[in-house]
Amino acid sequence: MIDFNYTLLIQFLNFLILLILLNFLLFKPVLKAINKRKNTIGSLFEKVQGIKEEADKLEKLYDEGARGKRRPILEGKDASLSDAHNTSMHIIEKARAELTEELSKVKGEVNRESRKVFDTLKMEVERLSTEVAQKILKRSL
Repeated sequence: MIDFNYTLLIQFLNFLILLILLNFLLFKPVLKAINKRKNTIGSLFEKVQGIKEEADKLEKLYDEGARGKRRPILEGKDASLSDAHNTSMHIIEKARAELTEELSKVKGEVNRESRKVFDTLKMEVERLSTEVAQKILKRSL
């Protein structure tokens, strides 16, 4: 028959403490990094959209302009698009590298903290199991 005593409550509390620690040390930092990456990529997407709109404006100027002005406008448009593309790719790669580095740091920190918590809980479990065994056997081990 299962005996519901205070050890079940202690195990439940240990489990709750573990969930709270994991929330602070694992879930929140990872979600924060993901949201930061999402925001960075979103802002880069908006910049690219703005650059595309600028390119569309240049195209309209081209259509409205005289034939004599056609060549310089095209060259300006191509240069703008090339610069915009190069700039956006550079920014995206930089953001990707920063996010990868930050994510690896967060993972390392979470691993260290989870190892600490695991070791602490392991020592606590050993102590509690010794106490339970002593109380069950009614003698010192």
